Order: sequence, then C-alpha cells, then structure tokens
Amino acid sequence: MPERWNQRYSIPFVLPRVSYGLQRYAHLLPTNGTALDLACGLGQNSIFLIKQGLTTHSWDYSSVALEQMQRYCDTQKIVVNQQCIDLITQPWPNQGFDVICVSAFLHRDLCPQIIEKLNPGGILVYQTFNDVSEIAGKSLNKPKRPKLLLAKGELLQLFDGLDPLVYHDQQELAQATHPLFGKALLIAQKPKRLDV
Repeated sequence: MPERWNQRYSIPFVLPRVSYGLQRYAHLLPTNGTALDLACGLGQNSIFLIKQGLTTHSWDYSSVALEQMQRYCDTQKIVVNQQCIDLITQPWPNQGFDVICVSAFLHRDLCPQIIEKLNPGGILVYQTFNDVSEIAGKSLNKPKRPKLLLAKGELLQLFDGLDPLVYHDQQELAQATHPLFGKALLIAQKPKRLDV
C-alpha cells in the first residue's frame, strides 16, 4: 500500500491549499505548544501550524510525500518533525499534543487514539469527505470507497468525548465553490482536567 501513495506523490506538486478549518478558525488554536498533522501528505497544514508558532510533528505513510515536504521546508527554512509511520498498524510515539489536525483521511478505529493523544484542553481540527456524491446535479470528486466517507453527523459521534466548538456538515450546500462543499468539519476541545 505505501507504494500506491509513494507513486502518487512522486509527481511534483504545487503545495495544496491549507485546510479550510485551520485557516478559518486559526483564532481557536493556541499560539504555542505542540501540534500533530496526522496523515500529513505534502505538509501544507504542518507548515501552517508551524507559522502559527506550534512545534509541529508530521506523520504520514508515504516517504515520498515526506521527502517532497522536506524539500519545500528547506527552501522556506522551516523546521518540521517528520515521521514515516503506518498509522494503522504501528504503535504511535508516546507523546501528547495541544493540536491535532486531520484532513482528507478517515480510519474510524484511530479516533479513540486521537482523543487519547490530545492533551487536556487540546484542540482537534478534523476535516474530511462526507458520503454525499452529488449535490444539485453536480457529481463530487471524492474517494469511491464508502469506508472513507462520513455519514451525516458521524464526526460528532466519533469524537463524542470532546467538546464541539465548530461543526459543519456540508451535505446540502447550494454553492459548489464553498471550501467545505461535500465535506464535514469538526473543531473540538478535550476537556481540561479538574483540579482536585
């Protein structure tokens, strides 16, 4: 499976757009601490988080994507902590994060681990595709496998241990140009520990 992703990322890319959720709601993020960009791809969200003042860790399955990201970071003189990791089968490093960002990736079994890795008071920014394939007669370009698509309201269920701050599930947006067209976005906070 890494071969498929390595092949995909072997073609030179222009850095994709930063996740709408990160850009639009950057004011909800802490200005220092540690962040994790999970399944980071080419790292556009990692770079954004670094520029927000966060020490950022970037994990992905594709070594080629990480190499491309490193080349970009080198030209921009940006320090990023990369790790090539199979998020599904390998144990995750023993570390907590103040922000975890996930974009265009879904593996439901990892959701409890994501919650566990968030520090108390930490922020999750999760944005990925919902299961709507067509809106107003327009077919949407998204993964074909149903297991990679969210049902309506599913992000809230998957992360019900967190306190939702922002939630959008754009299943019926009439405006196809909206960045969340055919996607869902959850920004949620892990409850802070109560002092005893």
